[in-house]
Amino acid sequence: MSDLNKSTTLKRTLSLPLLIMFGLAYLAPTVVFNYYGIFTELTGGMYTLAFAITGVVMLLTAFSYVQMVKAYPVAGSAYTYVNKSVQPHVGFLTGWVMLLDYLLLPMICYLLLGIYINEFFPILPIWAIVVVVATLSALINIIGMKTASIIDTVIIAAQLAFTLLLIIVIAKYVVGGGGAADLTVGKAIYNPETFDLGNILTASAVLCVSFVGFDAVSTMAEEAKEPEKVMGKAIMGVTIGAGILFLITSYFTQIAWPMAYAELEDVDSGIFELFPQMGEDWLGNVFFITDNFASFICAMAGMAAVSRILLGMGRDNILPKKFFGRISPKFQTPVNNILLTTAIAMTALFYQDNLFGAASLISFGAVIGFFMVNLSVIFHYYIKLKLRGGKNTLKYLILPGLGMITLIVVFINIENSAKILGSIWLAIGVVYLAIKTKGFQELPPEMKLEEPV
Repeated sequence: MSDLNKSTTLKRTLSLPLLIMFGLAYLAPTVVFNYYGIFTELTGGMYTLAFAITGVVMLLTAFSYVQMVKAYPVAGSAYTYVNKSVQPHVGFLTGWVMLLDYLLLPMICYLLLGIYINEFFPILPIWAIVVVVATLSALINIIGMKTASIIDTVIIAAQLAFTLLLIIVIAKYVVGGGGAADLTVGKAIYNPETFDLGNILTASAVLCVSFVGFDAVSTMAEEAKEPEKVMGKAIMGVTIGAGILFLITSYFTQIAWPMAYAELEDVDSGIFELFPQMGEDWLGNVFFITDNFASFICAMAGMAAVSRILLGMGRDNILPKKFFGRISPKFQTPVNNILLTTAIAMTALFYQDNLFGAASLISFGAVIGFFMVNLSVIFHYYIKLKLRGGKNTLKYLILPGLGMITLIVVFINIENSAKILGSIWLAIGVVYLAIKTKGFQELPPEMKLEEPV
Protein backbone atom coordinates (compact mmCIF):
# COMPACT_ATOMS: atom_id res chain seq x y z
CA MET A 1 0.00 0.00 0.00
CA SER A 2 2.85 2.35 0.80
CA ASP A 3 4.26 1.93 -2.70
CA LEU A 4 0.90 2.82 -4.18
CA ASN A 5 0.68 5.89 -1.97
CA LYS A 6 4.05 7.07 -3.18
CA SER A 7 3.17 6.45 -6.80
CA THR A 8 0.05 8.59 -6.69
CA THR A 9 1.75 11.83 -5.68
CA LEU A 10 2.98 14.41 -8.14
CA LYS A 11 6.77 14.51 -8.42
CA ARG A 12 8.47 17.57 -6.93
CA THR A 13 11.04 18.20 -9.65
CA LEU A 14 10.64 21.88 -10.54
CA SER A 15 13.16 24.42 -9.29
CA LEU A 16 12.69 28.20 -9.47
CA PRO A 17 14.43 28.56 -12.87
CA LEU A 18 12.36 25.71 -14.35
CA LEU A 19 9.14 27.23 -12.98
CA ILE A 20 9.97 30.57 -14.57
CA MET A 21 10.80 28.83 -17.84
CA PHE A 22 7.46 27.01 -17.66
CA GLY A 23 5.60 30.30 -17.16
CA LEU A 24 7.47 31.98 -20.00
CA ALA A 25 6.77 28.98 -22.21
CA TYR A 26 3.07 29.33 -21.53
CA LEU A 27 2.94 33.02 -22.45
CA ALA A 28 5.49 32.57 -25.30
CA PRO A 29 7.90 35.56 -25.57
CA THR A 30 7.39 35.83 -29.33
CA VAL A 31 3.66 36.50 -28.86
CA VAL A 32 4.50 40.22 -29.07
CA PHE A 33 5.30 39.68 -32.75
CA ASN A 34 2.13 37.71 -33.45
CA TYR A 35 0.04 40.67 -32.28
CA TYR A 36 2.27 43.32 -33.85
CA GLY A 37 0.19 44.16 -36.92
CA ILE A 38 -3.23 43.99 -35.29
CA PHE A 39 -2.44 46.18 -32.29
CA THR A 40 -0.04 48.55 -34.01
CA GLU A 41 -2.95 49.53 -36.24
CA LEU A 42 -5.58 49.50 -33.48
CA THR A 43 -3.52 51.65 -31.10
CA GLY A 44 -2.35 54.12 -33.73
CA GLY A 45 1.29 53.15 -33.26
CA MET A 46 1.11 52.95 -29.44
CA TYR A 47 1.45 49.19 -29.02
CA THR A 48 3.93 49.83 -26.21
CA LEU A 49 1.42 51.92 -24.25
CA ALA A 50 -1.13 49.11 -24.41
CA PHE A 51 1.48 46.72 -23.00
CA ALA A 52 2.40 49.21 -20.26
CA ILE A 53 -1.22 49.47 -19.11
CA THR A 54 -1.62 45.70 -19.22
CA GLY A 55 1.60 45.26 -17.27
CA VAL A 56 0.36 47.44 -14.40
CA VAL A 57 -2.93 45.53 -14.23
CA MET A 58 -1.10 42.21 -14.26
CA LEU A 59 1.38 43.22 -11.55
CA LEU A 60 -1.52 43.90 -9.18
CA THR A 61 -3.07 40.54 -9.99
CA ALA A 62 0.25 38.69 -9.78
CA PHE A 63 0.70 40.11 -6.28
CA SER A 64 -2.65 38.57 -5.34
CA TYR A 65 -1.57 35.23 -6.80
CA VAL A 66 1.52 35.33 -4.62
CA GLN A 67 -0.62 35.82 -1.52
CA MET A 68 -2.98 32.99 -2.43
CA VAL A 69 -0.33 30.47 -3.41
CA LYS A 70 1.13 30.96 0.07
CA ALA A 71 -2.23 30.10 1.59
CA TYR A 72 -2.98 27.15 -0.71
CA PRO A 73 0.19 25.70 -2.32
CA VAL A 74 -1.66 22.98 -4.25
CA ALA A 75 -2.74 22.24 -7.82
CA GLY A 76 -5.87 24.05 -8.95
CA SER A 77 -4.88 27.72 -9.18
CA ALA A 78 -7.77 30.25 -9.23
CA TYR A 79 -10.32 27.48 -8.77
CA THR A 80 -8.68 26.45 -5.49
CA TYR A 81 -8.33 30.00 -4.19
CA VAL A 82 -11.95 30.99 -4.81
CA ASN A 83 -13.29 27.61 -3.69
CA LYS A 84 -11.64 27.86 -0.27
CA SER A 85 -11.73 31.62 0.27
CA VAL A 86 -15.02 32.82 -1.20
CA GLN A 87 -17.55 29.99 -1.73
CA PRO A 88 -17.41 26.49 -3.29
CA HIS A 89 -20.08 27.12 -5.95
CA VAL A 90 -18.35 30.32 -7.00
CA GLY A 91 -15.03 28.48 -6.99
CA PHE A 92 -16.37 25.89 -9.39
CA LEU A 93 -17.69 28.54 -11.78
CA THR A 94 -14.37 30.39 -11.63
CA GLY A 95 -12.54 27.23 -12.56
CA TRP A 96 -15.10 26.52 -15.26
CA VAL A 97 -14.61 29.94 -16.87
CA MET A 98 -10.82 29.71 -16.71
CA LEU A 99 -10.95 26.31 -18.38
CA LEU A 100 -11.62 28.28 -21.56
CA ASP A 101 -8.08 29.68 -21.42
CA TYR A 102 -6.41 26.35 -20.96
CA LEU A 103 -8.63 24.20 -23.16
CA LEU A 104 -8.57 26.57 -26.12
CA LEU A 105 -4.95 27.70 -26.04
CA PRO A 106 -3.47 24.36 -27.21
CA MET A 107 -6.17 24.10 -29.85
CA ILE A 108 -5.34 27.54 -31.24
CA CYS A 109 -1.59 26.90 -31.11
CA TYR A 110 -1.91 23.61 -32.98
CA LEU A 111 -4.14 25.20 -35.60
CA LEU A 112 -1.61 27.99 -36.14
CA LEU A 113 1.16 25.42 -36.44
CA GLY A 114 -0.85 23.52 -39.01
CA ILE A 115 -1.59 26.62 -41.07
CA TYR A 116 1.95 28.05 -40.98
CA ILE A 117 3.75 24.79 -41.71
CA ASN A 118 1.31 23.99 -44.50
CA GLU A 119 2.09 27.40 -46.03
CA PHE A 120 5.78 26.51 -46.27
CA PHE A 121 5.27 22.82 -47.03
CA PRO A 122 1.94 22.41 -48.89
CA ILE A 123 2.53 18.66 -49.26
CA LEU A 124 1.82 18.30 -45.52
CA PRO A 125 -1.93 18.55 -44.81
CA ILE A 126 -3.04 20.66 -41.88
CA TRP A 127 -4.86 17.78 -40.19
CA ALA A 128 -1.74 15.62 -40.19
CA ILE A 129 0.38 18.38 -38.69
CA VAL A 130 -2.17 18.97 -35.93
CA VAL A 131 -2.34 15.26 -35.07
CA VAL A 132 1.44 14.84 -34.99
CA VAL A 133 2.24 17.88 -32.87
CA ALA A 134 -0.65 17.24 -30.46
CA THR A 135 0.43 13.62 -29.98
CA LEU A 136 4.05 14.62 -29.39
CA SER A 137 3.01 17.24 -26.85
CA ALA A 138 0.86 14.70 -25.00
CA LEU A 139 3.72 12.20 -24.80
CA ILE A 140 6.11 14.80 -23.39
CA ASN A 141 3.56 15.85 -20.76
CA ILE A 142 2.85 12.24 -19.80
CA ILE A 143 6.55 11.52 -19.27
CA GLY A 144 6.70 14.33 -16.74
CA MET A 145 7.04 18.07 -16.26
CA LYS A 146 10.80 18.02 -15.62
CA THR A 147 11.34 16.73 -19.14
CA ALA A 148 8.87 19.26 -20.53
CA SER A 149 10.48 22.11 -18.58
CA ILE A 150 13.94 21.26 -19.91
CA ILE A 151 12.56 21.38 -23.46
CA ASP A 152 10.83 24.66 -22.58
CA THR A 153 14.14 26.12 -21.46
CA VAL A 154 15.91 25.27 -24.71
CA ILE A 155 13.17 26.66 -26.96
CA ILE A 156 12.63 29.75 -24.84
CA ALA A 157 16.35 30.45 -25.14
CA ALA A 158 15.88 30.40 -28.93
CA GLN A 159 12.93 32.82 -28.67
CA LEU A 160 14.87 35.20 -26.47
CA ALA A 161 17.85 34.96 -28.82
CA PHE A 162 15.62 35.87 -31.79
CA THR A 163 14.08 38.75 -29.85
CA LEU A 164 17.53 40.08 -28.94
CA LEU A 165 18.66 39.65 -32.54
CA LEU A 166 15.68 41.61 -33.84
CA ILE A 167 16.24 44.43 -31.34
CA ILE A 168 19.89 44.68 -32.41
CA VAL A 169 18.93 44.70 -36.10
CA ILE A 170 16.31 47.39 -35.48
CA ALA A 171 18.72 49.49 -33.40
CA LYS A 172 21.32 49.33 -36.17
CA TYR A 173 18.66 50.19 -38.75
CA VAL A 174 17.34 53.17 -36.79
CA VAL A 175 20.78 54.54 -35.86
CA GLY A 176 21.66 54.30 -39.55
CA GLY A 177 18.81 56.67 -40.38
CA GLY A 178 16.01 54.18 -41.00
CA GLY A 179 12.59 54.18 -39.38
CA ALA A 180 12.30 56.94 -36.77
CA ALA A 181 16.05 57.64 -37.15
CA ASP A 182 16.14 58.06 -33.35
CA LEU A 183 16.24 55.51 -30.52
CA THR A 184 14.26 57.78 -28.19
CA VAL A 185 10.86 58.56 -29.66
CA GLY A 186 8.11 59.72 -27.31
CA LYS A 187 5.37 59.22 -29.89
CA ALA A 188 6.18 55.50 -29.97
CA ILE A 189 4.67 55.41 -26.47
CA TYR A 190 2.15 58.24 -26.57
CA ASN A 191 1.04 60.04 -29.69
CA PRO A 192 -1.71 62.63 -29.04
CA GLU A 193 -2.54 62.72 -32.74
CA THR A 194 -3.70 59.07 -32.83
CA PHE A 195 -4.51 58.43 -29.16
CA ASP A 196 -7.85 56.70 -28.55
CA LEU A 197 -8.34 55.39 -25.01
CA GLY A 198 -11.02 52.92 -26.06
CA ASN A 199 -8.76 51.31 -28.65
CA ILE A 200 -5.84 51.19 -26.22
CA LEU A 201 -7.98 49.44 -23.60
CA THR A 202 -9.40 47.02 -26.18
CA ALA A 203 -5.84 46.03 -27.03
CA SER A 204 -4.98 45.73 -23.33
CA ALA A 205 -7.96 43.41 -22.78
CA VAL A 206 -6.57 40.88 -25.24
CA LEU A 207 -2.96 41.43 -24.13
CA CYS A 208 -3.91 40.27 -20.62
CA VAL A 209 -3.73 36.78 -22.07
CA SER A 210 -0.07 37.42 -22.89
CA PHE A 211 0.65 37.41 -19.14
CA VAL A 212 -1.38 34.33 -18.23
CA GLY A 213 1.86 32.40 -17.73
CA PHE A 214 1.93 33.38 -14.05
CA ASP A 215 -1.42 31.66 -13.55
CA ALA A 216 0.00 28.57 -15.23
CA VAL A 217 2.92 28.64 -12.78
CA SER A 218 0.51 28.52 -9.84
CA THR A 219 -0.95 25.25 -11.13
CA MET A 220 2.44 23.57 -10.68
CA ALA A 221 2.70 24.18 -6.91
CA GLU A 222 2.67 20.49 -6.03
CA GLU A 223 5.52 19.76 -8.44
CA ALA A 224 7.76 22.55 -7.18
CA LYS A 225 10.69 22.03 -4.87
CA GLU A 226 10.12 24.02 -1.67
CA PRO A 227 6.93 25.69 -3.00
CA GLU A 228 6.69 28.01 0.03
CA LYS A 229 9.98 29.61 -1.01
CA VAL A 230 9.89 29.53 -4.80
CA MET A 231 6.27 29.91 -5.97
CA GLY A 232 5.91 33.61 -5.16
CA LYS A 233 9.27 34.38 -6.71
CA ALA A 234 8.36 32.42 -9.83
CA ILE A 235 5.00 34.20 -10.27
CA MET A 236 6.51 37.66 -9.89
CA GLY A 237 9.54 36.69 -11.95
CA VAL A 238 7.37 35.64 -14.88
CA THR A 239 5.19 38.76 -14.65
CA ILE A 240 8.01 41.29 -14.34
CA GLY A 241 10.27 39.51 -16.81
CA ALA A 242 7.54 39.22 -19.42
CA GLY A 243 6.45 42.82 -18.89
CA ILE A 244 9.95 44.22 -19.43
CA LEU A 245 10.49 41.98 -22.45
CA PHE A 246 7.17 42.95 -24.05
CA LEU A 247 7.70 46.68 -23.44
CA ILE A 248 11.20 46.75 -24.93
CA THR A 249 10.34 44.57 -27.90
CA SER A 250 7.13 46.39 -28.79
CA TYR A 251 8.88 49.75 -28.49
CA PHE A 252 11.60 48.77 -30.96
CA THR A 253 9.05 47.49 -33.47
CA GLN A 254 7.30 50.87 -33.32
CA ILE A 255 10.44 52.97 -33.93
CA ALA A 256 11.48 50.66 -36.76
CA TRP A 257 8.37 51.62 -38.73
CA PRO A 258 6.64 54.63 -37.15
CA MET A 259 3.87 54.79 -39.76
CA ALA A 260 3.13 51.08 -39.78
CA TYR A 261 -0.28 51.67 -38.21
CA ALA A 262 -1.35 53.48 -41.39
CA GLU A 263 0.69 51.59 -43.97
CA LEU A 264 0.33 47.89 -43.11
CA GLU A 265 -1.42 45.93 -45.85
CA ASP A 266 -2.31 42.80 -43.86
CA VAL A 267 -2.37 43.38 -40.12
CA ASP A 268 -2.77 39.66 -39.34
CA SER A 269 0.70 38.95 -40.72
CA GLY A 270 2.08 42.42 -40.09
CA ILE A 271 5.38 41.23 -38.63
CA PHE A 272 6.30 39.71 -41.99
CA GLU A 273 5.90 43.17 -43.55
CA LEU A 274 8.25 44.72 -40.99
CA PHE A 275 11.25 42.63 -42.02
CA PRO A 276 11.35 43.69 -45.69
CA GLN A 277 10.58 47.26 -44.59
CA MET A 278 14.02 47.20 -42.96
CA GLY A 279 15.59 45.32 -45.86
CA GLU A 280 16.04 42.20 -43.73
CA ASP A 281 13.84 39.64 -45.47
CA TRP A 282 15.87 36.74 -44.06
CA LEU A 283 14.45 37.47 -40.61
CA GLY A 284 11.07 36.17 -41.83
CA ASN A 285 12.44 32.63 -42.18
CA VAL A 286 14.14 32.77 -38.79
CA PHE A 287 10.95 34.03 -37.19
CA PHE A 288 8.89 31.32 -38.88
CA ILE A 289 11.02 28.60 -37.30
CA THR A 290 11.27 30.24 -33.88
CA ASP A 291 7.59 31.13 -33.65
CA ASN A 292 6.45 27.64 -34.59
CA PHE A 293 8.55 26.19 -31.82
CA ALA A 294 7.10 28.84 -29.50
CA SER A 295 3.56 27.83 -30.45
CA PHE A 296 4.40 24.20 -29.76
CA ILE A 297 5.77 24.71 -26.25
CA CYS A 298 3.00 27.21 -25.49
CA ALA A 299 0.48 24.49 -26.32
CA MET A 300 2.48 21.95 -24.33
CA ALA A 301 2.57 24.21 -21.28
CA GLY A 302 -1.15 24.92 -21.64
CA MET A 303 -1.92 21.21 -21.74
CA ALA A 304 0.14 20.65 -18.58
CA ALA A 305 -1.65 23.47 -16.75
CA VAL A 306 -5.20 22.42 -17.64
CA SER A 307 -4.48 18.80 -16.74
CA ARG A 308 -3.57 19.99 -13.22
CA ILE A 309 -6.67 22.15 -12.95
CA LEU A 310 -8.80 19.17 -13.95
CA LEU A 311 -6.89 17.11 -11.39
CA GLY A 312 -7.85 19.57 -8.65
CA MET A 313 -11.50 19.50 -9.72
CA GLY A 314 -11.40 15.72 -9.94
CA ARG A 315 -10.06 15.41 -6.41
CA ASP A 316 -13.09 17.38 -5.24
CA ASN A 317 -15.31 14.97 -7.18
CA ILE A 318 -16.87 18.03 -8.83
CA LEU A 319 -15.76 16.31 -12.00
CA PRO A 320 -15.84 12.49 -11.87
CA LYS A 321 -13.03 11.59 -9.50
CA LYS A 322 -12.19 8.18 -10.95
CA PHE A 323 -11.23 9.78 -14.24
CA PHE A 324 -10.12 13.36 -13.50
CA GLY A 325 -8.66 12.81 -10.02
CA ARG A 326 -6.38 9.93 -10.98
CA ILE A 327 -2.59 10.13 -11.20
CA SER A 328 -0.83 7.45 -13.24
CA PRO A 329 1.14 5.08 -10.95
CA LYS A 330 3.70 4.59 -13.72
CA PHE A 331 4.34 8.17 -14.83
CA GLN A 332 3.12 10.06 -11.73
CA THR A 333 1.28 12.51 -13.99
CA PRO A 334 -2.48 12.98 -14.64
CA VAL A 335 -2.50 10.93 -17.84
CA ASN A 336 -6.29 10.83 -18.25
CA ASN A 337 -6.52 14.62 -18.19
CA ILE A 338 -3.61 14.99 -20.60
CA LEU A 339 -5.25 12.63 -23.10
CA LEU A 340 -8.62 14.39 -22.79
CA THR A 341 -7.02 17.80 -23.32
CA THR A 342 -5.22 16.42 -26.36
CA ALA A 343 -8.49 15.18 -27.82
CA ILE A 344 -10.02 18.65 -27.35
CA ALA A 345 -6.96 20.27 -28.92
CA MET A 346 -7.35 18.08 -31.98
CA THR A 347 -10.71 19.71 -32.65
CA ALA A 348 -8.65 22.62 -33.97
CA LEU A 349 -9.69 21.74 -37.50
CA PHE A 350 -13.31 22.61 -36.74
CA TYR A 351 -12.30 26.21 -35.99
CA GLN A 352 -10.41 27.08 -39.15
CA ASP A 353 -13.09 29.63 -40.05
CA ASN A 354 -13.54 31.03 -36.56
CA LEU A 355 -10.06 31.40 -35.11
CA PHE A 356 -10.74 34.93 -33.90
CA GLY A 357 -13.88 33.83 -32.06
CA ALA A 358 -12.04 31.02 -30.29
CA ALA A 359 -9.07 33.23 -29.43
CA SER A 360 -11.32 36.00 -28.07
CA LEU A 361 -12.78 33.60 -25.53
CA ILE A 362 -9.39 33.34 -23.83
CA SER A 363 -9.48 36.96 -22.71
CA PHE A 364 -12.99 36.48 -21.28
CA GLY A 365 -11.93 33.61 -19.05
CA ALA A 366 -8.59 35.13 -18.07
CA VAL A 367 -9.99 38.49 -16.95
CA ILE A 368 -12.78 36.93 -14.89
CA GLY A 369 -10.36 34.47 -13.31
CA PHE A 370 -7.90 37.23 -12.44
CA PHE A 371 -10.72 39.31 -10.92
CA MET A 372 -11.77 36.41 -8.69
CA VAL A 373 -8.23 35.78 -7.45
CA ASN A 374 -8.01 39.41 -6.31
CA LEU A 375 -11.35 38.96 -4.57
CA SER A 376 -10.02 35.81 -2.89
CA VAL A 377 -7.22 37.77 -1.23
CA ILE A 378 -9.74 40.13 0.34
CA PHE A 379 -11.97 37.27 1.53
CA HIS A 380 -9.16 35.08 2.86
CA TYR A 381 -6.89 37.59 4.57
CA TYR A 382 -8.95 40.71 5.23
CA ILE A 383 -12.37 39.18 6.01
CA LYS A 384 -11.71 35.65 7.30
CA LEU A 385 -8.31 36.06 8.99
CA LYS A 386 -9.08 39.71 9.88
CA LEU A 387 -5.57 40.89 9.01
CA ARG A 388 -6.26 44.61 9.00
CA GLY A 389 -4.62 47.92 9.71
CA GLY A 390 -1.59 49.59 8.15
CA LYS A 391 0.44 47.28 5.92
CA ASN A 392 -2.17 44.51 6.03
CA THR A 393 -4.89 46.81 4.71
CA LEU A 394 -2.63 47.79 1.84
CA LYS A 395 -1.71 44.19 0.99
CA TYR A 396 -5.05 42.51 1.54
CA LEU A 397 -7.61 45.18 0.65
CA ILE A 398 -6.27 48.17 -1.27
CA LEU A 399 -3.96 46.42 -3.76
CA PRO A 400 -6.34 43.57 -4.65
CA GLY A 401 -9.16 46.13 -4.77
CA LEU A 402 -7.21 48.18 -7.30
CA GLY A 403 -6.59 44.99 -9.25
CA MET A 404 -10.33 44.33 -9.38
CA ILE A 405 -11.12 47.86 -10.54
CA THR A 406 -8.56 47.76 -13.34
CA LEU A 407 -9.86 44.38 -14.48
CA ILE A 408 -13.43 45.71 -14.61
CA VAL A 409 -12.23 48.44 -16.96
CA VAL A 410 -10.42 45.84 -19.06
CA PHE A 411 -13.48 43.55 -19.14
CA ILE A 412 -15.72 46.35 -20.40
CA ASN A 413 -13.42 46.65 -23.42
CA ILE A 414 -13.44 42.95 -24.36
CA GLU A 415 -15.04 42.26 -27.73
CA ASN A 416 -18.81 41.75 -27.46
CA SER A 417 -18.65 38.47 -29.38
CA ALA A 418 -16.27 37.09 -26.75
CA LYS A 419 -18.58 38.22 -23.96
CA ILE A 420 -21.54 36.47 -25.59
CA LEU A 421 -19.72 33.21 -26.24
CA GLY A 422 -18.07 33.31 -22.82
CA SER A 423 -21.44 33.87 -21.17
CA ILE A 424 -22.83 30.83 -22.97
CA TRP A 425 -19.94 28.74 -21.63
CA LEU A 426 -20.58 30.11 -18.14
CA ALA A 427 -24.29 29.28 -18.43
CA ILE A 428 -23.41 25.69 -19.32
CA GLY A 429 -21.29 25.58 -16.18
CA VAL A 430 -24.15 26.90 -14.06
CA VAL A 431 -26.49 24.20 -15.42
CA TYR A 432 -23.93 21.45 -14.79
CA LEU A 433 -23.32 22.71 -11.25
CA ALA A 434 -27.07 22.88 -10.57
CA ILE A 435 -27.44 19.25 -11.62
CA LYS A 436 -24.37 18.20 -9.63
CA THR A 437 -25.60 19.90 -6.45
CA LYS A 438 -29.31 19.06 -6.85
CA GLY A 439 -30.41 22.59 -7.63
CA PHE A 440 -27.71 24.22 -5.47
CA GLN A 441 -29.22 22.53 -2.40
CA GLU A 442 -25.87 20.87 -1.73
CA LEU A 443 -22.39 22.32 -1.70
CA PRO A 444 -19.78 20.91 -4.05
CA PRO A 445 -17.41 18.51 -2.26
CA GLU A 446 -14.78 20.25 -0.13
CA MET A 447 -11.34 20.76 -1.63
CA LYS A 448 -8.80 18.36 -0.13
CA LEU A 449 -5.65 20.39 0.15
CA GLU A 450 -3.27 17.63 1.11
CA GLU A 451 -1.64 15.46 -1.54
CA PRO A 452 -3.70 12.33 -2.32
CA VAL A 453 -2.69 9.17 -0.50
